[in-house]
Amino acid sequence: MNSSQLKDKKLMEHALNEFRVKARNKFLAGIEEHNASGDKGMMKMHLRQHIDCAKDEVMDLWFYLCGMQEWLTGDIEHRDGVPEEEYQ
Repeated sequence: MNSSQLKDKKLMEHALNEFRVKARNKFLAGIEEHNASGDKGMMKMHLRQHIDCAKDEVMDLWFYLCGMQEWLTGDIEHRDGVPEEEYQ
């Protein structure tokens, strides 16, 4: 492997390790928050409910990405060409 590939592999390993720890903790916290009594749970949800929840998560991700892009560029107009004044 060349140095670029090694850096990519290191990034992957770090990202996977971080995900493993954070995802586990987040999932367990979600169980306590949304199913503390044990009468609900992901396995009791209908497929339509899973799809609706996934769509909500995608929307949240979209706004996080837009916020990061705005932070990096300092420019809100990149989103769809609509001037910032029209967003308000």
